Amino acid sequence: MDNNHIFDPLAWASANEASKADNSNDQQTAGQVNHLQPAVPDIGNELAKAKATTQELLRLGANIAESYDDYLHLGFALANGLGDDGRDLFHQLCAQSGKYNQADCEKKWQECLSKQDGRTTIASFYKMAQQAGVDLSAISRQFPSNPSNPHVDMGNTGDKTTEDHIISGTSYNNGNSNSLSAARSLVPSKSLSREGTEGTEGNASELPSAEIVQYTETFSDKLDIGMQPSLLRIPVETQSEPEGRDKVILAALTLYSGAMPGVFGIYDGKKVYPPFYTLVDAPSGADKGVISDCRQLLMPIEWEIRHQYELQKEDYLKEMTKWSALDRKQRATQPEPEKPVYRSVFIPANSSATSAYQALADNGEWGAIFETEADTLTLALKQDYGDYSDGLRKAFHHEPISYSRRKDDEHVNLDCPRLAALLTCTPGQIPQLLSPQQVENGLANRFLFYNLKSRHEWRNVFAQCDEPVSDRFFRVGQRYQELYHELEKRKQHPLQFVLSIEQQQRFNEYFSGLLLEQIGLYGEQLDAFVKRLGLATFRLAMVLTVLRCDDRSPKFEPLSQTLVCAEDDFSTAMTIADCLINHTTHVYANLLPHDEVKSFSNGISLSSAEKMLFDALGAEFTTQDAKQSANSLGIPWKSAERYVGQFVSKYHIVDRIRNGQYRKKGN
Repeated sequence: MDNNHIFDPLAWASANEASKADNSNDQQTAGQVNHLQPAVPDIGNELAKAKATTQELLRLGANIAESYDDYLHLGFALANGLGDDGRDLFHQLCAQSGKYNQADCEKKWQECLSKQDGRTTIASFYKMAQQAGVDLSAISRQFPSNPSNPHVDMGNTGDKTTEDHIISGTSYNNGNSNSLSAARSLVPSKSLSREGTEGTEGNASELPSAEIVQYTETFSDKLDIGMQPSLLRIPVETQSEPEGRDKVILAALTLYSGAMPGVFGIYDGKKVYPPFYTLVDAPSGADKGVISDCRQLLMPIEWEIRHQYELQKEDYLKEMTKWSALDRKQRATQPEPEKPVYRSVFIPANSSATSAYQALADNGEWGAIFETEADTLTLALKQDYGDYSDGLRKAFHHEPISYSRRKDDEHVNLDCPRLAALLTCTPGQIPQLLSPQQVENGLANRFLFYNLKSRHEWRNVFAQCDEPVSDRFFRVGQRYQELYHELEKRKQHPLQFVLSIEQQQRFNEYFSGLLLEQIGLYGEQLDAFVKRLGLATFRLAMVLTVLRCDDRSPKFEPLSQTLVCAEDDFSTAMTIADCLINHTTHVYANLLPHDEVKSFSNGISLSSAEKMLFDALGAEFTTQDAKQSANSLGIPWKSAERYVGQFVSKYHIVDRIRNGQYRKKGN
């Protein structure tokens, strides 16, 4: 391969559609190896292309250099691709950020020019622009590439190369490749009958294999990250992929909720507090590391609590020494010094039931369970002495928990437990953690579920990193520590979080429709999942609105006892919920143990009735469309409704767009 060749994303963007229709067999030319061959750009046009792309970014008001990583990648991409000609473009694009400082920006540009080494190409800039909404194909038509240059035919290659591999030599490999992944993840397989034999009908639908398709819907790409509270936005900006941002958002909000005193809301006539439960499942090898780093968001509070304990312990030992030095008569007249209790924000999952409850009580009935290996909790719940699943169910609703110890005739009462839980596990561990008993008793439906996809790629483990992510999160945690103390001052007179009247109406309309839809699709067991998703969504909005107070001065109005949900925070919470219901039904249909779950080891199997309905539905359809199709085919609506649910979450051949709207995969 000619080492001077680099991939031209503009040429690829415009040629991709045409390449799918033109299956020419002359791609194997002399000297061309059988792998993806990047194209040679027209150097004379490169600056003009970059200028046109920049103008489109400015027209869209896109801020592609808000985080430091993006800022740096943009500088290297323009410096390597355009040399000093990229200087003005760099300043124009960086000026879209509120952090822009002309002198600092110029200094960074000179660094990028002096250190350019060819590893980051102009392709990184185009990729960032595409993620921001720029139509590269439209720009490409203005600057056509040399037609003799080969292009990548994504429609014909059998290679599973990702977009990051296609853009060879690019160090910015963490962007959103959803534009490619949708088509690439749908590997066609022949339609199978119930018996598993290949269908012989000429118009048999080609469906993606159940073994290959993974559930990958994200929500952060639907949010304006720049509008999030800074205590959330700063950690999120360490991630450049939507899935990575999703992980940080869910982990951070869950952990913050476990240390958020001084605020409550009224939901369904009951007092509710911020904490909620989240379970992230990911195949072995998937990148879960940043979730563990999120622990640092609460570590400043944890260290403070430990320091207080050490001081109390030191005083206790001094007093105990004095008391022990007294003679028997003197000791009888003075009480023995009381040993301080050990406190921690984090409640260990590997505990007996009584130990877990005691730890929660010692910390003022607040706390968070955080385990990156859910097996720890699974093993505890399987032991008679450690089965505190009933305590987890009660704590979710702040219901009283009482227990006694024979030793010292001790009785402990938790009047209002407020517990958050953040767990990660592999998909295979879910049936062990949430056994049929846990599904039946309701522990499963108290969790928010999120599914991570496999990542079969190598990333640059030596990419420039000025500060470890965990250190950055710790500094954010120090800021949250200040807000935490402000909230503690309000424990005696807590703030009441409320939705506006208009938000309440939208909330009720959305979840009433969602409840009917999900029960129809999956049966009555989804009733509890949807209702508790509603409660968790209310709590998400509460946490977001509290975090936003840190961006104000003063953080809380001195005389106000009410905290009204910010519209941005309500929108964020609802967007997260609309995505997580799909993750939840995926877990329910495929991973939770219940009678209706079946595995398909040989690909997708459709009954004749299911196949008739699937074929009758359009590329996009609504619930009403499905009803009409079922009626014309003579399929009872209850059965058809269940089929649609299986299409979405069991077979993964249909995507749920929103309440009552669906799209077939690959359309």
